[in-house]
Amino acid sequence: MHEGAILIAGVGGLGCTWADAAHSECDGLADLLLIDADESSFRGSGQAHCLHLDAVGDGSGAAALPNLAAHRLTEGLGALDPLLDKAELIFIMTGLGGGTGSGAANELARLARARNCLVLSVAGLPFAEQPLRSAIASAALPALEEQSHVCIRVSMERLAWYARARGADWQQGSGWIQDLVEGLVTTLAKVGKMNLDLMDLRTVVEHHGEATLIVGSGTVVDPSKVVDVARRSPLTEVDVSGAKGCMIQVEGGPDMTLAHLNLLSESLVSSLHPDCQVILGARASDEMVGRLRIVAVVSGL
Repeated sequence: MHEGAILIAGVGGLGCTWADAAHSECDGLADLLLIDADESSFRGSGQAHCLHLDAVGDGSGAAALPNLAAHRLTEGLGALDPLLDKAELIFIMTGLGGGTGSGAANELARLARARNCLVLSVAGLPFAEQPLRSAIASAALPALEEQSHVCIRVSMERLAWYARARGADWQQGSGWIQDLVEGLVTTLAKVGKMNLDLMDLRTVVEHHGEATLIVGSGTVVDPSKVVDVARRSPLTEVDVSGAKGCMIQVEGGPDMTLAHLNLLSESLVSSLHPDCQVILGARASDEMVGRLRIVAVVSGL
């Protein structure tokens, strides 16, 4: 895959935090783009391409003004052209409910998709006790879903619960979002024992219906638990049992065997639609010794 083919983009404060953390796990395999009206989102991100949507001229943010943020993004399109022209796949991470994420994320998705770029978005939804932010998010979500090939909804309540269980920071994505992005970027950017590419991913996500991504990890001692973790992902809000398309990547160390590969893939596929189209890939690396991970894109839900 050529340089710049994968782009990780954060839109808004939370989106920039998630994107920066995810990119740190695979910085040699993807470019990083950060977009916000608050310039503090760019601090400490030396490798990032940054687009500052200074809505009111003081660098403090776009507050609850999504239309203004979308307009400012359009004005800054010239700065994005070189990145979007090279990109074949873009991950867009954002928190809906504020101004920048709610206004600019779907516009970025539209611009990328117009260039025939595969668009995978992760959208954080506000806590239930934030009625104004929830109303803004509800208004913005349909447009982002329409412009994305895959749009993963992330409940802040479930993310916070998952973070507590892992002893992690929910604002950093509690480790789950980094795992998801790093797993799929590595799957597509590196050659494995059974290699997957963007054409495989397009084949899977273009099944009619909703789509989502699931990630599970564990040890070679108990491989069946890896699929159980993926199925019960606290951030997955749809039932994957009716999926008609599935791209599975199994990762492990040099100690991963064909039996591990078969057990993980068959265990997941057995819970999907009987006629599900399945594309399987596998990759081994020294840093995964003793561990297994499954990354799956499921569609047609």
